[in-house]
Amino acid sequence: MPSTFKRPALRLLPALLTAALAACGTGSGTTTPPGTPPVTQLPAAGAYTMSGVVRNSAGQPVAGAKVFAGHTVYYNTNALGVTDANGRYSVSVREPAGSWYAGGQVTREYHGRTYTFELHPDDPAPFNGASGAVRNFEWRLTGPRPDGGTYGGTVMVYADFFDPELLDLLSDVELTLTPDGPLVDGSPGRVITSGLSQTPEGDGVRDVPIGRYRVTARLGQGAAARDLRIRVRNVGEFDSGVTTTFQQNGSGHNVELEVRRAP
Repeated sequence: MPSTFKRPALRLLPALLTAALAACGTGSGTTTPPGTPPVTQLPAAGAYTMSGVVRNSAGQPVAGAKVFAGHTVYYNTNALGVTDANGRYSVSVREPAGSWYAGGQVTREYHGRTYTFELHPDDPAPFNGASGAVRNFEWRLTGPRPDGGTYGGTVMVYADFFDPELLDLLSDVELTLTPDGPLVDGSPGRVITSGLSQTPEGDGVRDVPIGRYRVTARLGQGAAARDLRIRVRNVGEFDSGVTTTFQQNGSGHNVELEVRRAP
């Protein structure tokens, strides 16, 4: 039977996911190791049932992902499920009658921190419970989200308080992020070199796959470029580089860094 709570508006889906899916437990689950064949047989739609498969970006099944069907009329009425070792799930949408929409999350422990990721649905459209539906999901580390955000994290950059003139030069700052080990989903990652752009929070680099990175910064381009000193914002001493991971920030993830020019 579905669990019944008060349901918020659809635009508050991340908050709903965090609250509703907590009822499924807090286990981190597992991702099938590399080399495992992708899931090939997809479930068929069944009456009064929402079913599907959760996979990562490599097409491998994700076990322990939390999936829900939310009723479009009755506030916070949700049917909850957890994927099995093959990434499959099935939940009943028999009661109450009406239409439902799908959502899901996956939680991982990584370098001593807990991260929660929204799953990307292959079809976000509501469906009639009597007809049932197949809703497959993908765990993406980057790319646009249906709510307008991105699945990747944001690396924010601030100028040192004691170097205020640098604030006007942040548009000329370039970051290099080198993965320090596998990313949160076990994939190898890649070196990212990017200038800063405007984000809702300030200057930074958006849509970075969640992982642990060694970060360096420089000011300017080409032969005129100069290395900057960098640290996690308000933590420790400035150095030529800093190794850090992301922090959970609501339904998103971010890193806050601080840069200054060498004396």
